[in-house]
Amino acid sequence: MSGALLYDVDSTIPNLALMHISTWRKSMGIETGFDISCPDEVWASVVFKANRHKVDGLRFMFPDAEIDIGGSGYDLSKRLPEEVDLLMPDYSIYPDCDYDIGFTTRGCNRGCGFCVVPRKEGRFRVHQHPSEFHDPSHTKVVLLDNNVLFDKDWFLQITDWILANNLEVDFNQGLDIRLVDRDIAGRIAELKPMRLWHFAFDSLDYRDEVVHGIALLREAGLDLRHRVNWYVYLHDDSQCEDALERCRILRGEKTTPYIMLNRESPRTQRMTDIKRWTRPHIFWSTDFDGYVANLKGGVA
Repeated sequence: MSGALLYDVDSTIPNLALMHISTWRKSMGIETGFDISCPDEVWASVVFKANRHKVDGLRFMFPDAEIDIGGSGYDLSKRLPEEVDLLMPDYSIYPDCDYDIGFTTRGCNRGCGFCVVPRKEGRFRVHQHPSEFHDPSHTKVVLLDNNVLFDKDWFLQITDWILANNLEVDFNQGLDIRLVDRDIAGRIAELKPMRLWHFAFDSLDYRDEVVHGIALLREAGLDLRHRVNWYVYLHDDSQCEDALERCRILRGEKTTPYIMLNRESPRTQRMTDIKRWTRPHIFWSTDFDGYVANLKGGVA
């Protein structure tokens, strides 16, 4: 058998780039999939840098094949051609995927030091309407936009379409609380979340904006404790006190954090304790000091 072999190294959700590549190669009459035994082409995607070694052997395994490796964990400068990036995803290669997936915008203008998006995608721009990657059999849509709220009118336009099509939605990368106003908060309240609404609280520098945004969400009627969570980025052990303060602010506002650990930093016991403390059943039953005291006493 010959054709195009796809290799999804470490995606935690269906790999959109490989779905686009599959549509592209199949449109050229090339058999494409994850189970091509003697491929002429190999297309691999690595999301996390820690896994880039997993593609080292491809050139030895398939010496006669053309090898193409991409993904943010392998090469931030590598991009699909625009005409491929706008193709309908091939949902068939992930049979369990029962939702639309795609970007309606690309890039971000924030420039957070820990984030690769500006280097990978550049500045914010509108990319594609969700109707262009919609499968009529799906009732849900996962949007991978890095900061869709940079264009309020576009956000309202695409969510008009989502509401008109009665779709559940997940803004997978989170929404920027600093850009939420009453109109946006009201629109979020109208939408049906696939899981939870995600926001980020990555720095105490915008504490006041977070508190103000939470007030707008509360005013709009969102269930802040059960239907909203907050990505709280914890870069390394030196940032533990900062992350704890952000979590305590969220606890005071009766809304739930989710600790995002930097995969490339050594994980200390304190980082692990903070992450475990923010599990909802623990977070809402005790503060961090109480949790640590219970650990030392052998209770938790």
